[in-house]
Amino acid sequence: MVQTFQGYFLDGRFITPQAMTIPEHVEVYVVVTGKPMPAKKTKVQKQRQAFEDFVLAIDNAEPLCETFDEIISQGINLRRELDV
Repeated sequence: MVQTFQGYFLDGRFITPQAMTIPEHVEVYVVVTGKPMPAKKTKVQKQRQAFEDFVLAIDNAEPLCETFDEIISQGINLRRELDV
């Protein structure tokens, strides 16, 4: 039986997103494609990207209608339902 796992080596360890177990004392082939893998983002980098995406979405959003201003001027109560 032949199984294929995609991943990359980092500091001598094989990193793969899928669960895998290679039994001891079995023949293994390693194929190096030469294709670089994207760097794994840290939590801070992911949060920064999410914030930048949010700001970009806000910048590109259409202006709110006048009805929205009327609703806001009445105050906001998140515990009640609004018919908008």
